[in-house]
Amino acid sequence: MYDFTTLENSNFSTLTEAWNRCWQGYYYEMLFTEENLKVWIFRGMIQLKHSIALKENGQIIGFAFLGQAGYDGWIGGTAIDPRYRGNRLFVPMLKAQIELARDLGLKQLYLEVLSQNFAQHSYQAVGFKFFRPLYIYRIKPGMLNLAYSPDNDNFQRVETSAYFLARQEGQFVPAWQRREHYLKRYPSLNACLNPEGTSGMLYAEMKGRTLIDAWSASDKSAQELLSVLNLRNNREFSLTNQPSDSITQAMSLTGIRPTELQYEMVCSLI
Repeated sequence: MYDFTTLENSNFSTLTEAWNRCWQGYYYEMLFTEENLKVWIFRGMIQLKHSIALKENGQIIGFAFLGQAGYDGWIGGTAIDPRYRGNRLFVPMLKAQIELARDLGLKQLYLEVLSQNFAQHSYQAVGFKFFRPLYIYRIKPGMLNLAYSPDNDNFQRVETSAYFLARQEGQFVPAWQRREHYLKRYPSLNACLNPEGTSGMLYAEMKGRTLIDAWSASDKSAQELLSVLNLRNNREFSLTNQPSDSITQAMSLTGIRPTELQYEMVCSLI
C-alpha cells in the first residue's frame, strides 16, 4: 500500500540509499554520498519536514525535496524508484508536495528540468509553467576566441556584500542555485568585480578556484569578463544555470554552444 508522508524522520543513511536507488535509470543519475546529500540539503535550504516521501510498507520509493526561502519554494530533486515507474505515482506525489507548499504559505514553486527530460510534461500537468531557459557551459582552455582582449586582468576582489549589491543593481535575475542565499553557503568565497561594477565573478575555494557565478550588465562588460576568465583559467571550467543574457550572447558570437539546456519552471500557489 502506498503512503504519502514527509522525510522528517529519515536518517541520512536511509535518505542517501533512497536517493541513489530512485535516481537510477534517469538521463542524469545524481548519485550522492551521505556528505554530498548533506551539502545539497544545506545549500538548497531543503526542509525535510516539508519534503514529501512516497512509501510502500515503510520504504521510501519516491520523494520530492522542498527548499524554502521567504515565500519562494524550490523542488530540489524528485524521483521514483525504477521498479515503480509507470504506475502513475509521480503526479500524485507532486500534487502532495504542492499542497504542502501551499499550506506553508509559499507563493510560488520553482524547479529546473533538463530539456530532454520527459518529466517536464508531468510538471505541466500539475500547474508548472515554463519560465525561461537556463544554459550549462563547460569551457576548455583556448575555446574562447573573443574580439575584445584586455591588456590585463582588472577585476578586483571585493566583499561578497558589494558583489551581490552590484549584481542586483545590474538587474541579474538568478535561478535558485545562483541566488544569494544559495551561493553564500559555499565555503571560502572569492568575489571579484570590474572597476565599473558592471560585471563580476564568484569563486569557491573547492578543489582549487571553482567558478560558481558570473554575470554582466552589458555586452561590452560581458566580453571583458569572458576574456578575463580565459586568462585566469588554464583548465576546464563550468558555468551553470545561466539565463539568456549578455554572457550567453557573447558565448554564441564566439561559436560556443551550451553543453546542456534546461528549463526553469514555476508554479503559482496563489
